[in-house]
Amino acid sequence: MLLKKFTVPSVVASLVILTGCQTANVNTSYQSNYDNYDKYGMPIQDTENVVASTSSNDLWQVTRNHLEFEKQYTNSRVVKEIKYYNRYPLHMKKVSQQASPYYYYVLNEVIKRDMPSEVALLPVIESLYNPNAYSYGKASGIWQFIPSTATYLGLEINQWYDGRRDIIDSTQMALNYLERLNKRFDGDWMLTFAAYNGGGGTVSKAIRKNKEKGLATDYWSLKLPKETSQYVPRILAIAAIVEQPSKYKITIPTIANTPYFKVVKTKGQVNLAKVAKRSNVNQELFEKLNPGFNRTVTAPSGPHRLLVPVKNARKLELALNSLKGTSPTNYTRYTIKPGDSIGLIAQNFGTSTRSIKETNSLTNSKIRVGKTLLIPTLQDSASQKAVLATKSKIKKSSHRTHKINNGDTVWDIAKKHKLSVKEILAFNGMSKNSTLRVGSELKIPRG
Repeated sequence: MLLKKFTVPSVVASLVILTGCQTANVNTSYQSNYDNYDKYGMPIQDTENVVASTSSNDLWQVTRNHLEFEKQYTNSRVVKEIKYYNRYPLHMKKVSQQASPYYYYVLNEVIKRDMPSEVALLPVIESLYNPNAYSYGKASGIWQFIPSTATYLGLEINQWYDGRRDIIDSTQMALNYLERLNKRFDGDWMLTFAAYNGGGGTVSKAIRKNKEKGLATDYWSLKLPKETSQYVPRILAIAAIVEQPSKYKITIPTIANTPYFKVVKTKGQVNLAKVAKRSNVNQELFEKLNPGFNRTVTAPSGPHRLLVPVKNARKLELALNSLKGTSPTNYTRYTIKPGDSIGLIAQNFGTSTRSIKETNSLTNSKIRVGKTLLIPTLQDSASQKAVLATKSKIKKSSHRTHKINNGDTVWDIAKKHKLSVKEILAFNGMSKNSTLRVGSELKIPRG
């Protein structure tokens, strides 16, 4: 979470203070995320027999092996935060569950850069490791970047894709940013964490003021905004709990020390629902691993890769290889207009109604004026020429006409032309209460 205002709510009223920012999509009230607590925050029951592992097969143990700031855990401000978290012993259970698909990747990237493993705990404070967390300050992703900071760091945000939610891109950018801040503050990680939260300028200004007064310039001596003054103690409090969960009577479910996902290259746009089906991955899990995509298909400009559970990766690779040699698919956004039907739209773009339905996850042919559809089209030149030729013909005659005779009803006309009443009405801009006039004509959409 970077450069945004923060208000600490009351302790019992909201558990959002368990994170470094206020989140709109992460409901941290005791009724949902902490449903084993009473309204006073006291545990009702611990339903699972989970014990903290001391094996290196557990990523939390790997985390313990690389913690560097144990001496800071006894600071009175850290102890205060530990006591707060200790009131909610199932908090780390929630964290462990949500982090499990991503933590192997994040922790290993942290260790590769020779960073302290406390860095891998930042998303615990920021988002509870929920990539769809979104704050009132417009911060998004597990690292909670606001749009301006994301753009500054080079994360792409467009109508197709939001790099802040992408696990790989956001993690790399966050670690790059932390390295830059750490260099700026001469390797002091307490100042680095503070700058990640409040901005480098805020920390530098506080240091400058202390120097002018002849005061110490370490993090604990600085006068910083309330959120930033709480942020670092919270990171260290979580680290202390991870280091010795039994000391605080907290159990943390293990996360296996094995890769959860594999990166599979797609070499172009793909339909996420189809890919999930081909790789035999539950669509909800597939979306959880690829949260950066805003639509049902991947972005035209990339990234042309997908994250898939390791056990399903080979199946997906084979499925994608089987598509080689076939015409690649492009996707066009189309806004539904009065009189449109899926059949007519399909004709205009030289595709099929089935493809449009699958691409947009439609269970029937109902469409609404003003809504947007993604239309799959082939990219090869021959196919494009065919589409243009079809569109040219349709433009000249996109409909037939039916002259209304005495006794005609919309239902009779629709049945005759194998269309629905709604399609006829929509195509002619009519409502169900409209009157048919003998001798006038109704437009009948082709397809």
